[in-house]
Amino acid sequence: MSEKKVFAGVDLGGTKILIVLMDEGGNKLREAETATKASEGADAVIGRIVALLQQLIGPGDRLASIGVATAGTLNADEGIVALASNLGWKDVPLGKKLEESFGVPTSLENDANAAAYGEWAVGAGKGSQDCVYITVSTGIGAGIVSGGKLLRGRDNSAGELGHITLDWNGPKCPCGNVGCVELYASGTAIGRAGQRLAEERPDEAKALLSLAAGEPITSRHISAAAAAGDEAALALLSEAGRALGTGLVSIIHMANPEVIVLGGGASAIGEPLLAPMRKAIADLGIASMADGVRIIAPELGKEAGAIGAALLVANG
Repeated sequence: MSEKKVFAGVDLGGTKILIVLMDEGGNKLREAETATKASEGADAVIGRIVALLQQLIGPGDRLASIGVATAGTLNADEGIVALASNLGWKDVPLGKKLEESFGVPTSLENDANAAAYGEWAVGAGKGSQDCVYITVSTGIGAGIVSGGKLLRGRDNSAGELGHITLDWNGPKCPCGNVGCVELYASGTAIGRAGQRLAEERPDEAKALLSLAAGEPITSRHISAAAAAGDEAALALLSEAGRALGTGLVSIIHMANPEVIVLGGGASAIGEPLLAPMRKAIADLGIASMADGVRIIAPELGKEAGAIGAALLVANG
């Protein structure tokens, strides 16, 4: 039996590990996932990656490379996860350990960059030369493909949309900056705004308080209330959407993309968030740049990071 060359992509998150196998044509062959259980330590997590990948590789497969998408600060040249707060890792030689286990080249990539590359290569952005992938979730991140190449920056940190300043008199962000997009438009920020409304003006937040049933208000509660027509929830999402659109104007002016792929949990809220976002872009963007941008939904879903990581190392 002749062996088939396969490429592995690993999406290493704080709660789950997702692995995909791709063929030489960029097609997904198989996937599997397991819980990260980061509290058990780095060696245990790496052991789970190794075991899961070994399960995925079939008898006719020849593993050619491994790409890993993960959050945190990376020393990609050395294959080291320098700092990943979601995992509790510091200076973990993940790349070296996987290379020792499988004897193939292994590369680490920022998770937003990997997802951007995946969506550009085989997902919603396929066929474009300039594509930005935005994830709006707990935080806000971005990956930029410019001229068909991933824009990484000096230390793999390019694309920090969430930390573009909207208000230099705004609140302090954990990143050290003030008034960041992430403080106004992330899923966390939306929930926080709803909780603040409930505490300060509970009469306006009756629907939110009812949905939360004694728990902290989250973006999910606000989305559900907005879907039912609640005015307070719609106003909260309008503010967040305008903040997101204002941040996207900066990306449009800098990167001049053909396509923006908008992913992440908060983006699934739909028109109550997206309509004010689009209006902000139309109001504030340079027309010749903003008018031609297509803003579309992702196609690869939760697999985008793993697929992108696999393709990045496979394509060199």
